[in-house]
Amino acid sequence: QNLAARGRCGDVIIPYPFGTGGDCNITAGFFINCDTSFIPHKPFLGDFEVINISTDGQLRALSNTSYDCYNTSYRNWLFYDFRFFEFSINNNKNMFTAIGCDTYTVVQDFYGQCYATGCLSFCNNITDVSNGSCSGIGCCQTSIPKDVRSYNISLGSYGYHTDVLLENPCSYAFVAEIDNYTFSASDLRGSEFQRRQFPITLDWKIGNTSCNEAKMNVSNFACKEYSKCVDSEKNSGYLCKCLEGFVGNPYLPNGCQ
Repeated sequence: QNLAARGRCGDVIIPYPFGTGGDCNITAGFFINCDTSFIPHKPFLGDFEVINISTDGQLRALSNTSYDCYNTSYRNWLFYDFRFFEFSINNNKNMFTAIGCDTYTVVQDFYGQCYATGCLSFCNNITDVSNGSCSGIGCCQTSIPKDVRSYNISLGSYGYHTDVLLENPCSYAFVAEIDNYTFSASDLRGSEFQRRQFPITLDWKIGNTSCNEAKMNVSNFACKEYSKCVDSEKNSGYLCKCLEGFVGNPYLPNGCQ
């Protein structure tokens, strides 16, 4: 009962190898802070709210929207970065998106894999925009490279939105799961979009060795009875899976039933 109670935070189940402290997480990087100041309680990985963790190597968290807003006299902006040392951003499930009628943006980072990419988005007025289409008129997208653990967003404007100020005072940029954002012209109006958060899928794995190497250290090997070890790409880390005909959590003793 106690383990079950500690294995959740509010509405979110926290399966081992993750945990909320004590001996409940496999390493410090898998620590989930259960913030009891919220009702229901909310789990956080670093600064990011966690919405789901699966034992097959994925974790979903909420990311914030970066913005760059103008009025006739001043600029108001906030650029977010997102950094994980243990986990990588899944490049098949997430996209980088920017919206605005006078917008250029760069997403980049230098931790681990060095990369930079971005996109441009323009429109003369909002009536030119087509809902659901993200190909450069009011909205642009680019993919996140493989195996990156962090990003840093910056936004700029060629004409400070002066030609579209009434309709579109802001540029926005964010990383989100592909099926969790559909562009709408109404997103360009006003500054409400600043508060939007989006789910982002991260990949996790155990350690940084292959299964064969990990198995040699029996006391630290994470895969328990009736489970098999699966190498992650590049053999730097591994996951455990219950054998055919078994279900459950392969990281717990007798977890596969």
